[in-house]
Amino acid sequence: MMQDFEDRAGYVDQLSKLLSVMQDVGRKLANESHGRSYDRARELNEILHMAREQISAIEQEEKRMFLLERRRAPRSTFGEG
Repeated sequence: MMQDFEDRAGYVDQLSKLLSVMQDVGRKLANESHGRSYDRARELNEILHMAREQISAIEQEEKRMFLLERRRAPRSTFGEG
């Protein structure tokens, strides 16, 4: 369970970083574009922003699910065994 959460958290982190880099490059492209190309670059940046928001929502849900699972997990006590 813990390993699954850590794996998913790693994937979310990687996607977030990748999208951040893509947004930086997209902004540079938009700044250097003109006419129709600028409109398309701006639209791309809006899509990337929505994707970052979605990644953030996934990250929050993963954290919430992890905390719920951790509360449900049986607790061991000292002296047992």
